[in-house]
Amino acid sequence: MKPRFTSKYDRSPLYKNIIILVELLFALTITIFCAIYLFHVQETPFLYSLETAQDIIAECQRQQNGCERVNALNAAHDILEGSGWYGPEQNETITYRWTKSSAEVRLPLRYNSGRHYIAILTGLSVHPEEPQPIRFFLNDQFLAETPSSYTMRTYRILLIPSQGDAGLRFSFATNGFRRENDNRDLGILVDELFIQSIPVMNWTAIVGLPISLFIFWVLARQRTALATTFLLLIIQVVALLAVATAYRPTALAFEHFAFLTIIAATLSILIAIDNISRLVLSILVILVGYSGIIWSLAFTDDAFISFRYAHNLVHGYGLVFNPGERVEGYTNFLWTILFSVIIWLNGDPVFWAYILGIVLGFAITFLTYRVATQVVGAQWAIMPALLVAGNQSVLIYTARGSGMETGFFTLLVLLGISAYLARQTNNIISYCTSGIFFALATLTRPEGAIFFSLTITHAFINDFTKEKGNKLVLFRIKYAVKKLFPMASFFFVVFLSHLIWRIWYYGDVLPNTFYAKVGSGIQQWLRGLEYTGQFAQTIGAVFFAVALVYPLLLLFTPHLRRESTTSATLYAWLLCAVYTIYIIYVGGDHFPGERFFVPIIPLLAILITGSLALLTQQPIVRRLPHIVPMLSIVVALSILSTSLYRGEFFEQRVLGNDESVWIWADLGKWLYRHTPPDASIAAAGIGAIAYYSQREVIDMYGLTDKHIARLPAENMGSGAPGHEKQDPAYILNVRKPTYIPSLWENYFGGSAVLQANYDSIDIRTERGFYLELWQRKRIAAPISPLTFPYTDRP
Repeated sequence: MKPRFTSKYDRSPLYKNIIILVELLFALTITIFCAIYLFHVQETPFLYSLETAQDIIAECQRQQNGCERVNALNAAHDILEGSGWYGPEQNETITYRWTKSSAEVRLPLRYNSGRHYIAILTGLSVHPEEPQPIRFFLNDQFLAETPSSYTMRTYRILLIPSQGDAGLRFSFATNGFRRENDNRDLGILVDELFIQSIPVMNWTAIVGLPISLFIFWVLARQRTALATTFLLLIIQVVALLAVATAYRPTALAFEHFAFLTIIAATLSILIAIDNISRLVLSILVILVGYSGIIWSLAFTDDAFISFRYAHNLVHGYGLVFNPGERVEGYTNFLWTILFSVIIWLNGDPVFWAYILGIVLGFAITFLTYRVATQVVGAQWAIMPALLVAGNQSVLIYTARGSGMETGFFTLLVLLGISAYLARQTNNIISYCTSGIFFALATLTRPEGAIFFSLTITHAFINDFTKEKGNKLVLFRIKYAVKKLFPMASFFFVVFLSHLIWRIWYYGDVLPNTFYAKVGSGIQQWLRGLEYTGQFAQTIGAVFFAVALVYPLLLLFTPHLRRESTTSATLYAWLLCAVYTIYIIYVGGDHFPGERFFVPIIPLLAILITGSLALLTQQPIVRRLPHIVPMLSIVVALSILSTSLYRGEFFEQRVLGNDESVWIWADLGKWLYRHTPPDASIAAAGIGAIAYYSQREVIDMYGLTDKHIARLPAENMGSGAPGHEKQDPAYILNVRKPTYIPSLWENYFGGSAVLQANYDSIDIRTERGFYLELWQRKRIAAPISPLTFPYTDRP
């Protein structure tokens, strides 16, 4: 018999309305709290100084009487880049720095917050004759001049950059001097300097994000129980407020990360099958969406190669790198076309590359969950999604904003795989859809043809063996071919159309990058093996090996396998094994994070999970049911411990690549403003220089040069991939670049070789970088090939 209070109140309309009202009030309270907290965060300025926060605290504690910096320590703190400064010195009262007669500090180039700032400088011009005035500049534009003073003073200067705060430079100068027994050029004695942002009320974030969370709660409540809904909401709220507190200005505003993450969290509720999966996916969405804040964003120079092709296409020069030169120096046709549309619509390709990267990170995570459901079942599907979202290789080439096509290619491959695995429901539609997705993947990267070939081979064998009752082999072949015709026809219509166009437009069957990067030989294969070993270490060599031997486990446990599961598993294993062999053959890649493996990371995660699921079905494990979740957690943590955090050296390498990109971008802008349209430059990093300069750029390693790409290279595979073919004499005597950055002068044999034809000049870019260039003389004598260490010249 049921309790009286249950039957009397639980189903009454009044009781239900009260519960709904309480839920709404709770959700509204959390929403309002978020808005208030975000308002408070917006009021907190960002602080930048030449010292770390720990140095500032130690100095203020030493002084005991406090300093102005103490009040600013509650602000988000970051380090300024500076030039013209000497190291810290100390006397009885203060720690100070000397500057040269002119010095400057600069915000990082990747910043793009659109804020205004206040520079606070405490210092004194200690000239031996008399105090000197101090002149202040913003991006080389004069701001103000102070009168001379005999005492230490604090100056506050308003900084309003006219072209955004990316690389904002605050500089100051005075009449310098040299002290007795000190040969340094001395200018200003600086006690403290920091730049503080002026708070800006971003009402889009303050109002829009809490409203988005409320909508998230409403939609989640329709799909999940009350307790689960509130737990999902609390997870998103805590993450939002924590990231809002930790956020530093970067290439994307905070609200871009947050809105995309909340939208993805809402989609995860609709995609996941059970409440546990919804909770885990909600956390994974946070990891992916905010990865560009948790770690630094990492753009690559090669992304700008695609942007350069897209820009030239939009502006009527054709799909070329340099106008008039039909060379296919890209391997991502569809990705390049996508960005040509963005540029045609007046969009910023860098901004949209960041946005698309985050979206692709979400999509790959969700699709991994979907494919895992098809291969290992819904019970285990969340674990592969966890291993993918927690893999730094995936994050670097998606949500951390590399700008490259790797994430897009991975998504298209997964879509093709998912469509193919759904063939049990509707054969014709699945085969057609799969063929289309693999065709689009092949247009994005040529390796898509490998996935299609393996898929259609697996499908043929699968359909051929289904007709075991018919002994006529020709009939079984005809049956299999008939079923595969839709997939093959859709693929080859797209693939052959592009191939015919490529041969007509570029005159080649393969992209020029293939000739520049790929050779054959034992050294290249050994490099590929080393590359594979490095990747295996990131997920654990043991787990990588387990993924590759998973089919053998199925063979030894016939009583546990099902035909559909075994077929899907063998298919995933076939893709991973053959693609790994291909990576070894081409010798890997030089980018951080082993990007060639990214397309099969979801499949490897599924195979590892399948092995674990198979292990839990063994009789000895089934007697201990509580060990299964513990074993799953241990495996997941073991893999994440190496795949998510790669160490400080790895992060410094990623950050260094990103910083180099924006320095080359600044050089490109200098070329655009200070050189004639017919000027040219030879470079090893060609992307950003070419895109921003709109000048002819000569690739020293042949990615966009047919001659260099087809040269034979000795010991191919012993150097960095894509950087092994060279012809300095051809570049100097045939291409005759106007400029050569001194950074790459050793490519030509050093400065002694270049001095005959070039003069050394020093330039200062818009963002304050001092670079040395070799500028071609008006009359230059040809350089003999014998000048160089090898003579295999055309």
